[in-house]
Amino acid sequence: MKLQTIKRQVEVVFEDGTRMQGSLFLSPASAHRWGRESIGELINGDRKYLPMELSGGEVVLLSKKAIVMAFSKEKEIAPIPTNAKRIPAEVILVSGETIRGDVSNDLPMTYSRLSDYLNQSDAFFYIEVGALDCFVSNKYVRLIKPADPQEVRLSS
Repeated sequence: MKLQTIKRQVEVVFEDGTRMQGSLFLSPASAHRWGRESIGELINGDRKYLPMELSGGEVVLLSKKAIVMAFSKEKEIAPIPTNAKRIPAEVILVSGETIRGDVSNDLPMTYSRLSDYLNQSDAFFYIEVGALDCFVSNKYVRLIKPADPQEVRLSS
């Protein structure tokens, strides 16, 4: 019996700076909400290794511990809640690389700061970088600071 899965194109960046493109396999049903599993749910799940299909059809197992970030080639189906506060942010990784994008905080108004969102996040947090969904490992972040909204739009 073959399990039904949905393939999602991603680019993964590893701790040594190398990049790999391929497809992650998502479940058609999320364990946490209505709809299919998201990349965020998969990458923040309890698996230590994620199967990824490369362009030639070969399937490899990626160690989540080695993943710095993963960029989705498609937008997530579930839109960001309309009440979410979009916070322009600059993420500086331990490698020195800088990512600028928007963090969407949908916590209650009493927890509307960037630090509130980041301190509630799982192993990977979500940041929208231009038109791409990006999931960044907290393990490889040196610092995060609010960014000038104009810079975020120009650099993405």
